[in-house]
Amino acid sequence: MPRTSWKHLSQIEVFCPGLTEQSRIAQVLDTLDTAIHETQAIIAKLKAVKQGLLHDLLTRGIDANGELRPPQAEAPHLYKESPLGWIPREWEVSTLEAVSATVTSGSRDWARFYADSGSLFVRIGNLTREHINFRFDSCMYVRPPRNADGQRTRLEPGDILFSITADLGIVGVVPVDMGEAYINQHVALVRPSPSAVNPRFVGHYLAGPVAQAYVSKLNDAGAKAGLNLPTVRGLLTVRPVRMEQDFAAERLDEIDNRIQIAITESAKQRELKTALMDDLLTGRVRVTPLLEGAAP
Repeated sequence: MPRTSWKHLSQIEVFCPGLTEQSRIAQVLDTLDTAIHETQAIIAKLKAVKQGLLHDLLTRGIDANGELRPPQAEAPHLYKESPLGWIPREWEVSTLEAVSATVTSGSRDWARFYADSGSLFVRIGNLTREHINFRFDSCMYVRPPRNADGQRTRLEPGDILFSITADLGIVGVVPVDMGEAYINQHVALVRPSPSAVNPRFVGHYLAGPVAQAYVSKLNDAGAKAGLNLPTVRGLLTVRPVRMEQDFAAERLDEIDNRIQIAITESAKQRELKTALMDDLLTGRVRVTPLLEGAAP
């Protein structure tokens, strides 16, 4: 077994500044730790706020005065039963097929079109359950054929993507600045009719707890995870009036953006701490001159 002895350990030399400098180094790192913890607390709070918004906006909605409707238990006359549970009386329930121009999936055997650059090739790994935006930390590219099958899976702004194998029901909505992109066979493409629904509202609803619970019941736990296109076409979504859809989508997009900004800030703080520890705890950068230079 690999081992060492106290004799050898005791001979290792380490950077050991004076107590005053030690105290200042500890103060710098403690301050950064506090900032990191505060940012994490903000992220947790924003995520809790989002969960509340998802419940309120996607099950209660807002009335003509722009106010949240009271809960169903307090005002049952404002609600009706539906396959998706209690919903406001003004709302409708529709299948994705009824509110979409097309529902399809990506093509197989695209490996021969892979390239180092070109059009983005969207896979399940580019989707996340955290929000309905895309992850671009791991991307693949293709130079697709210009035939009908290739164009069938070309993405357009507002398209809703829905994972149909492996981890089912992850949702993403194509933004206006996505550029040319295509999908593989593990992702369904739902192209909502803009005159019927707000695509981002439907995306948020499909990613929300009510729709996700519905999706989980569709898959047989004893079989290979997967949904076929007829099932995707038959998935249900609520249809509030357009004003409610737009308001809900805007509010949920806003909270997602705030969460992402906080997560990015947290990552920067952690990187800064790692860099400072490497500099200050090795003596590469002395903290005393830094603090003296910052003093008034």
